[in-house]
Amino acid sequence: MSASGGQGPSLSATGLTIQPPQRPARHGLRSLLASIFALAQVGFNSYLAYPAGVVFVFLSYPIIIVMYRYVYGAVYASGASIGGMDMQGAITYVTISWSLNTFYMTPTGRNLGAAVREGQVAMDLLKPLNLMANYLGQGIGRTFFRLCFATLPLLLVFNLFGDIKPPSAAAVLPFFLAIVLGYSINFILDYSIGLLSFYLEYNNGIRMGIRMVMNIAGGMVIPLSQFPEGVERAFKLLPTQHMFYQPMQIYLGHISGAEAWLMVLRALVWVVLLGLGAQLLQRGGMKRLAISGG
Repeated sequence: MSASGGQGPSLSATGLTIQPPQRPARHGLRSLLASIFALAQVGFNSYLAYPAGVVFVFLSYPIIIVMYRYVYGAVYASGASIGGMDMQGAITYVTISWSLNTFYMTPTGRNLGAAVREGQVAMDLLKPLNLMANYLGQGIGRTFFRLCFATLPLLLVFNLFGDIKPPSAAAVLPFFLAIVLGYSINFILDYSIGLLSFYLEYNNGIRMGIRMVMNIAGGMVIPLSQFPEGVERAFKLLPTQHMFYQPMQIYLGHISGAEAWLMVLRALVWVVLLGLGAQLLQRGGMKRLAISGG
């Protein structure tokens, strides 16, 4: 049995072969945003369905942040300046960067990989919506949940310690845009990792390794300026620098004015390039995908 027209997914006795579905030539922006908003509600509610698990995950972050604050407090106890940062700058950096990770944290790559292995991705591909937009909508919903119940509460609590350096008024807007673009880079990279399951079938091990490199090369664990010079230069060639390190450079005032806006523009260029690369990877994967039927 085959699907009518032969343009979409085709059924056979041996299974279901997914081909890129024919989409309308014009998909109105309003309709697209409405679809993404609906999917965002689904993503938000998916966390509400398992509140205990979410609470225990988020409770681990204050412990990690406090540990790093004590480590950096010991490192800077002599009053030295390392990598262009004093003690207050380092504590501010680690507190906000780890808080931002609750905002960035996304199960997109893991969920997409599982959907491919289990065959559920076939239903996603039948929808009149780009697969990437589908997962972006759900990711936005989950991100908004984490923003409300993890990121902002953590920042408010640690701000009570009185040792977090506030940003200058001129840095607020470029820092906010840098965070949005950093989130976009993180999402596209994680989504691309999920797309590898079209080619490899199982992507969990690769995802864990790449995510670890992303966090280190992004400056979440250690500011890039504190790495050896050669390693720092190599990491600054990667888009991951715009996830944590460069936004925090703007926040701390290490880059400002035109330089800060130039950094935001570079992040935007990376978002466009990575988005195009993900679409090419997705198109190739959809042509390779075959799901066994029962």
